[in-house]
Amino acid sequence: MLLELIIRGITIGLVYALMGVGLALLNGVMRIINFAHGEFYMIGGYMAYYASTMLGFQFYFSVPTAMIVTFILGAVVEKLLLSPIHTQEMEKPMDYALIMTFGLLLFFRQLAIKVFGPYRHKPADYITSDVYILGVKISGNEVLAGVVSAILVIGLAIFIKKTWRGRGWRATTQSRQGAKINGVDIGKESWIACGVACALAGAAGALVAPIFTLSPTIGGSPLVKSYEVMAIGGLGSIAGSLVAGLMLGVTETLGAFYISSAYKDAIGFLMMGFFLLFRPQGLFGQK
Repeated sequence: MLLELIIRGITIGLVYALMGVGLALLNGVMRIINFAHGEFYMIGGYMAYYASTMLGFQFYFSVPTAMIVTFILGAVVEKLLLSPIHTQEMEKPMDYALIMTFGLLLFFRQLAIKVFGPYRHKPADYITSDVYILGVKISGNEVLAGVVSAILVIGLAIFIKKTWRGRGWRATTQSRQGAKINGVDIGKESWIACGVACALAGAAGALVAPIFTLSPTIGGSPLVKSYEVMAIGGLGSIAGSLVAGLMLGVTETLGAFYISSAYKDAIGFLMMGFFLLFRPQGLFGQK
């Protein structure tokens, strides 16, 4: 039983990490906190649902479809609403971003209710058979969500480390002015990074759509998990987000079974509070 709980915790923890990595990327490149991050998770889930039910796509088409839609939507949001942060002189850019993204949260949620309806939906299973890992039977959907999340997180880490654009993002994270002097187009990299971050959230929503039901209000919990992962792992740290996601997933799963499922969400808050008190920079963050 313990091994089964740990494996299940790892699979959901990888999805947490995927959400947290997107938020950490956005925070690093644009220096903002995106309150609407969970709504892109919700939109990604709906895109995968309609791609599979209306268009007949398999998961290897429906998940990329959700990522493409949320990437475009995130890029448009940055260009139309968030670009003044780096194109204009603002006295309090963080306050502007907080107000704007909170407004987007409310807008997307109400729009989803009007467009998708207030009802709950769930696409067909991506993988109908169970998978055995070390003799433990795990749902194929859970394994798929964990594996694809890990691939996306590792792929993003390699992209940031090996490519010119990734080096530009790292330079922007360290010093926007220094990156601009060295030829980095801050405006262009911001909308691309925003699109990628939103696409990662959309991928997370699409991957777990067959596991959890879809509704216009499901974005709240993934948003909270993203903040917890970012706080525990460290601002702007992909490695920290990955480790924090795994820690959070395993700890929540064990706590829900051995203590009570009613305290599952409280466990994440306690972990975040512990790190904020005793290691505010997180696991891999800088002081």
